[in-house]
Amino acid sequence: MEEYRRQIAYLYAYDQGEQVKNAGFVKAEVRGGRCRLGIHLKGYCHRGEDAGSAYIYFYHQGRTIGIYLGELKSQNGALEWQGSVDADNIQEKNVRFSETGGIWVRRPGRQEYVADWEDVPVDVSHFLPYPRGGEKCIRCPKFGSCKRSVEDVSYER
Repeated sequence: MEEYRRQIAYLYAYDQGEQVKNAGFVKAEVRGGRCRLGIHLKGYCHRGEDAGSAYIYFYHQGRTIGIYLGELKSQNGALEWQGSVDADNIQEKNVRFSETGGIWVRRPGRQEYVADWEDVPVDVSHFLPYPRGGEKCIRCPKFGSCKRSVEDVSYER
């Protein structure tokens, strides 16, 4: 029988590093080596306004690293993202779904939302987008303190 795992996590708004309120939810379903994700964030954006970026995150060297998934879209009265990733190699970054901690959403104006698989508050000050320098940056002892390691790789998408 093929592996099947499904979970739902609440998406919380963070203000100045503090978890303040429930703002939506995330559904994750792993089956047959694929992971389907659905993000539903309460809110809206005006026409032409950036809805925000979605990341799936993992932990490394005391940092929380977000792998870019895509841009949220305003639909059904909320901000949403749906997609599918390889559960054994998310976005070709050599990270398995089982190694991830949850979903991170960045919106304009420093608005941040996090759904942690364990449903615990997180320290959003340690979050970094997956660096442009890739695995080399992540393994570097200067990770997070040099310009190259904090440049977002989502520019490629």
